[in-house]
Amino acid sequence: MNNIISVAIIIIPGTAQSAVYGLIDLFQSANRILSEMQPDTNVAFKISRWKVEKECLVSLDDSCSPLLVIIPPVLEGQAYLDKQGDLCRQLSTWHQQGATISSVCAGAFLLAQAGMLQGRKATTHWQLERLFRQHYPTIELDINALLISDPDVITAGGVMSWMDLGLHLISRYVPSTVVQALGRFLLVDIGPRQQGFYRSFLPIMNHHDNAILTAQHLIHRGFSGPLLVENLAQEANLTERTFLRRFQKATGLTPSEYIQQFRVHKARELLENSTTTVDQIAWMIGYEDVSAFRRMFHKQTGLTPSQYRSRSGHKS
Repeated sequence: MNNIISVAIIIIPGTAQSAVYGLIDLFQSANRILSEMQPDTNVAFKISRWKVEKECLVSLDDSCSPLLVIIPPVLEGQAYLDKQGDLCRQLSTWHQQGATISSVCAGAFLLAQAGMLQGRKATTHWQLERLFRQHYPTIELDINALLISDPDVITAGGVMSWMDLGLHLISRYVPSTVVQALGRFLLVDIGPRQQGFYRSFLPIMNHHDNAILTAQHLIHRGFSGPLLVENLAQEANLTERTFLRRFQKATGLTPSEYIQQFRVHKARELLENSTTTVDQIAWMIGYEDVSAFRRMFHKQTGLTPSQYRSRSGHKS
């Protein structure tokens, strides 16, 4: 087994234990079904629990630097409003090492406290909307979305959306047939969760090139505006020539290809979760030419934006 996907589950005071153990069962079930369906697989999820105790984050299990970090929902108290300095520092460290950081329900407050939601759209439980806006007024909140997914930061809405998040993360690393079998085993309707955009863009982020990772994070935050190679290189403190070479080596894509794929990823998310017009979506993700957006979307998905929306169950 040479492709271990390490998953860290964060426990703060009041965390829903049902979500913690449900996530553990979900990933372990995925391991079993994957090994049964593909005996020669080299992929497996390894779960560790991390707990905030006396304002310090400690590991409860044998652990290593995670690729996936999950903050489950909180059912009791408001520890998510407290200053969690040690946890936020560790989240930032993991993020800078290429981990995907995700939250469910009130966990979005901790991602915001760690500074990971600036320049991004996020979601949380609808009952927490006013409180979130009071504490983080500069963060764009979409309370209608169940799941908002960037390659490196994900927020999920309701208390039970830990299942949606877990399936989403699993589907990034295993074939859709395995996720479908997992849904049948759990008697979970995975239809709405198994949309193509979940697997459309999973960039390499654990390449250990911090300069390029800085540029990737900048693209994820600023995808709707102009993204020039010279500016990205400057932010990475590299010459353009060195930046281009190292970016392609680290991600397998040119900066232009990376930006295009990420923008289409965000367009799919908007088509799936909103009734925003195609023209408006093109503008929101950084395309001034709607025709160019339609061509790029069709090139990457094989569908027009309207066809994609129709297949996902929404009317144009």
